[in-house]
Amino acid sequence: MFLEFFVLGATNPVFSLYLKDQLNFSGSQTGSILATSAVSALISPVIGAMIADKLIRAERLLAVIHFCGAAVIYFLSVQTGFIQVLALYLVYWLLIGPSVALTTTITFHHSLNNSNSFGIIRLWGTIGWFAAAWVFSYVVSLNNNPVDSCGNLHWALYLACAASVILGLYSFTLPTGIGKKEKSSNFNLNDSLKIVLKPQILLLALFSIIITFADRFYMFGAAPFLKTLNFSESKIMPVLSIGQVPEIVGLCFLGFFLSRLGLKKVLLLGIFFEISRFVIFSTGTVGLPLMAGISFHGLTYAFFFIPVTIFLDNCSDRYSRASVHQLFSIITGGIGNLAGNLLAGFAADIFTVSSSDSQINFTHFWIVPLVLSILGLFGISICLRDKKQKVDTGMPEFDKSEKPVFSES
Repeated sequence: MFLEFFVLGATNPVFSLYLKDQLNFSGSQTGSILATSAVSALISPVIGAMIADKLIRAERLLAVIHFCGAAVIYFLSVQTGFIQVLALYLVYWLLIGPSVALTTTITFHHSLNNSNSFGIIRLWGTIGWFAAAWVFSYVVSLNNNPVDSCGNLHWALYLACAASVILGLYSFTLPTGIGKKEKSSNFNLNDSLKIVLKPQILLLALFSIIITFADRFYMFGAAPFLKTLNFSESKIMPVLSIGQVPEIVGLCFLGFFLSRLGLKKVLLLGIFFEISRFVIFSTGTVGLPLMAGISFHGLTYAFFFIPVTIFLDNCSDRYSRASVHQLFSIITGGIGNLAGNLLAGFAADIFTVSSSDSQINFTHFWIVPLVLSILGLFGISICLRDKKQKVDTGMPEFDKSEKPVFSES
């Protein structure tokens, strides 16, 4: 988990800045490249269901994925053309995209007590993302090039490459044959559609896509935004890593809030943090308000995206659980990610101050995700029920009286 999220954390926070400032791509070009990561969300369920533990053991497949990913990300680091970078980044995410699900699968394969041990193991993923930021800062500070003000971001790609090689080697040391092939590991479209097509869950999917749009704006604009506030390259990733600390705290108290407030209010709380973040960013303030805005990223994740996952899990049985999560991931991680990155790139071009320096007017840029977040807030508060009604709609609903379920989750 540490190495898996170290790989992702080494590149994701600053890749948009790398594309815009170091390679001088436009906002639309940058958004198009970032959007290719959504393709992996569309095919990951197929890879997980048809390849892992069937054609090749998950442990060995993870090794192959990271070795190939390391090679691709290295070749990507020496490319400067838009078509070449677009193609290689697409290939990279086709390879590396399924690795998170594979890492989770391997963890469950090897954990003696899944219910008690997975949480603390997954925590090391967050620590890995946090560590990548600080290792990058240290490496850049050692190799600072005063002549080129934006020439050190390629080190993020080198770090991801090195971590992938290490994880690939480690994966070969893991024993195989521990996992069991159960029906729940397959992608069953019929089972998942029966649940996902219920009105309440369709509404939740719609609002999740809207919030995903807003989140993509953050991933697109956060690093360039800090650059305009005169943060050096070596400081950008450590500053952005502040968002992971509140996420850890929020996850620790998530069960308490779910049992006390109910799911709907917790979702609204998560969106409130999202709105607060973009309000702060749109003002362009620095210091403590800026740090608070960055920290709200982790709280949004803890109080919106994780509760959505819990609700889906409570709506599923042991046979439909995997397919429901996979299909919902296609909807939000695929469609939401793809459209969100394209929209963020388009907005960046629209609000570019001058074509000479590609300077984005972030006061206007952050207004777009702010409006999207407000739409999500009103949509959930109006359309989603928190208490069971007398009319039987044939669907699970947001019932905060079901405290044992939320507490256990």
